[in-house]
Amino acid sequence: MSWKLILPLCLFGPVMGGLMVAGVFPEGADRYAWFVIVGVCAVVVARREPEHALANAAVVGFINGAVATLAQALFLDTFVANNPYVLEKFADQPAGFDLQYFVYMLVPFIGVAGGAMTGLLAMLVARFLASRRDRDAPADDETAP
Repeated sequence: MSWKLILPLCLFGPVMGGLMVAGVFPEGADRYAWFVIVGVCAVVVARREPEHALANAAVVGFINGAVATLAQALFLDTFVANNPYVLEKFADQPAGFDLQYFVYMLVPFIGVAGGAMTGLLAMLVARFLASRRDRDAPADDETAP
């Protein structure tokens, strides 16, 4: 694990969590920000650690997804106040449904999903970059005198 690479990329999670709690994104728009974050993290990891792109990017994605979801769970009252559509989506739940418990339960699942998406994309980008390097490298017989 390249922690010097992983730790700075893990700052996206708390930032996104804070922005989502603050209600910066309209309904459904956060997925586009996540798309950009996953793409940027995958490309950065694939370029800097191509041999271990899957592992490093999976850790980055897991931490980012889990921390952002954890921020929503910890500050659920503020999150719901700034994003009223969330309560509308859960209005038909049975009596006794605890939204905060539900969001806490999502933390590991969102983390795993984020890790899988970031890791797999980084692996694909690393393979693509490696194939381009191999294609652009001169053949051994071309460099011989």
